[in-house]
Amino acid sequence: MISIENLTVSFGGTPVVHEVSFAVAQGESFALVGESGSGKSTILKAIAGQAHEWTGAIRIGGDALGKRRDAAFVRRVQMVFQDPYGSLHPRRTVDDTLSEPLAVHRIKGHDARVLAMLDAVGLSRRFRFRLPHQLSGGQRQRVAIARALMLEPEVLLLDEPTSALDVSVQAEILNLLADLREDRGLTYLLVTHDLPIVSFLCDRLGVLRAGRLEEVSDVASLRAGHLDSAYGRELVARSSG
Repeated sequence: MISIENLTVSFGGTPVVHEVSFAVAQGESFALVGESGSGKSTILKAIAGQAHEWTGAIRIGGDALGKRRDAAFVRRVQMVFQDPYGSLHPRRTVDDTLSEPLAVHRIKGHDARVLAMLDAVGLSRRFRFRLPHQLSGGQRQRVAIARALMLEPEVLLLDEPTSALDVSVQAEILNLLADLREDRGLTYLLVTHDLPIVSFLCDRLGVLRAGRLEEVSDVASLRAGHLDSAYGRELVARSSG
């Protein structure tokens, strides 16, 4: 579903991601892990069209992407951001937020779709006309996930989707993401530094260091602490420590 070949991403002419290649199968959940500054979020931005200075090949479902993202891409690929409060407009209600993608893409059945999506993400319908500041962090992230799903995409790009939440709420959101993936056949590309999250939510992972892909491994190897690269083993040691 996602194919990345020799991807190099630069900012101001300086490469920050170096010839990275990996593939994510349809319905798979794949994680990019590494320290802050390793380039994992930059790769998501290149896929989403938010980083324009890149070379290599990015394909979604076999279709090569150029520098711009059209309406067809937006309906196929959506992103969930780290900070649910920062990603929601403070003066727009939940209904406004969920309805906007439908209006932009001229999709009818507004009321039924909004209510169905609130149900899908486990958010009570009484929150429909509330503003972001009237919601908890977990509720805001449920709204952000609902917004991403309004166009029924095949792929979700998840940029540290639980790192801004309390530990108890993190578990709820991770369970929601796991259920949505199974129910809707979604493909996930997750960025995180939290290896227990990878172990719970993902099938495979790629280890990034200083913008270079050190290795690709399956989650069974991660759980057993048997990653191949020295840096991967270092990350596991830190996580277990």
